[in-house]
Amino acid sequence: MTGEKSGKENLVIYQRQGHIGFITLNTPEKRNALNPEVWEALNVAIGIAEKDEEAMVVLLRGEGKSFCAGLDLSPDNSLFSDIMGTPSALQKMHLFWAIRKVQDIHTRLERLPKPTIAVIHAHCLGAGLELALCCDIRLCSAETIFALPEARLAIITDVGGLQRLPRVVGRGHAREIAFRGHRFDAQRAQAINLVNDVYPDQETLNVKALEIAREIADNPPLAVQGAKEVLLYDEEVGLDQSLKFNAARSSMIMPSEDLAEAISAYMEKRKGEFKGK
Repeated sequence: MTGEKSGKENLVIYQRQGHIGFITLNTPEKRNALNPEVWEALNVAIGIAEKDEEAMVVLLRGEGKSFCAGLDLSPDNSLFSDIMGTPSALQKMHLFWAIRKVQDIHTRLERLPKPTIAVIHAHCLGAGLELALCCDIRLCSAETIFALPEARLAIITDVGGLQRLPRVVGRGHAREIAFRGHRFDAQRAQAINLVNDVYPDQETLNVKALEIAREIADNPPLAVQGAKEVLLYDEEVGLDQSLKFNAARSSMIMPSEDLAEAISAYMEKRKGEFKGK
């Protein structure tokens, strides 16, 4: 497995195995809680994944006992100097731009050209859930607990959760999760379509996530990446514009070497070998 550091003290790690990329939150002593330093390391890792032409799918996961426990509440979180500072116009501007910077990192993950899978275990709370919502597919183990607890902490969920959650679970469920701030289990998460599948334990979760990733990676990359672009575009515009973009994006990749190979492989009942050309 190839690997690259992506931040000071190795806070986030990017690795690749074959055509599968891995972005791993790597502060297990804090249950991968997020702070500006971790977000910056994550941003670097996303950039590495963007440029890695061999990676066809990227898995987002957490090292240690949790996927992500949310915002780092320890005193050494530099964000608190903006949150708890003396109220002033300057303080509010600093906080505004700090939030916008994190929002942009989450959006960059969401718009990663290749499909992403969040591999979630134990805790997926607050900003951790907002991060998972940026992924195309979410899988979890049966013991996982989810929440957006911000309402109980006198703050507003603010790095994308309130925008992305309703698209995934619907208006009513999203409002309940945001207003109550309660914790709920993996079975509930699956019932409201927050996660695609729930697996009995973390070992099974990791195996199944790799199986799905490999199945996606085996498909012609031009088609998979094109489908993701269309799906993202559709979320931002009306039906007619989306259909026109779909037609344009589809025509861009036909004909191709991969199309000829896909047809040949289908007719010959063999696995295709695709080059993204």
